[in-house]
Amino acid sequence: MNKKVLVVDDHHDTSLLLCRVLKTEGYDVHHAIDGVVGLSSAKRVHPDLIVTDVQMPRMNGIEMIRLLRESDECRRVPIIVISSYGKHVMEDALSAGADQFVAKPIDVDELLIQVKTRLAN
Repeated sequence: MNKKVLVVDDHHDTSLLLCRVLKTEGYDVHHAIDGVVGLSSAKRVHPDLIVTDVQMPRMNGIEMIRLLRESDECRRVPIIVISSYGKHVMEDALSAGADQFVAKPIDVDELLIQVKTRLAN
């Protein structure tokens, strides 16, 4: 059975790239357009890994991570944050409960290494 990855990103081009790359690697990929949909999707899909942006409408990635870490269903799901914002956003994401931070523009090879590493644990 393929590992499930939830991509949470409101930017069409970025989410399309991420979903395509992850599907090519054999993952079962699900997509959510913002933190609200991401939170409900995570609880419904039970992903093995979440890749999320920070800046999104309705609920940002930091708040979504905090709520995921409070939920029994998703407390231990690895979360990789992607963002073009600087060090303070990385620190906020990690303190909220993210496991890894990958800067935009996304280096696909680096992201895949992080995905594989997190899913191997």
